[in-house]
Amino acid sequence: MNTHDILPVIKIVLTDKRVIITAIVVFLFMNFCSYVVRYRKKPKSAAVKKSIAAPAPAPAEESSEGGGDDAGGDEE
Repeated sequence: MNTHDILPVIKIVLTDKRVIITAIVVFLFMNFCSYVVRYRKKPKSAAVKKSIAAPAPAPAEESSEGGGDDAGGDEE
């Protein structure tokens, strides 16, 4: 067999739809495998959580009832 006899056989083999479909499937499978090998998880982004600030304690109010001595004695 010489080259002139081989070329038509190669053309028939390469244009066969089973060969084309198999080549496409192998190509997609290899792409998927390379994706899995190179896959890296994205780092978790530091989500800024808004903390609810506790309300400031109210200052103690002085009561001025009676305006007198609070010694605990009876007022007459």
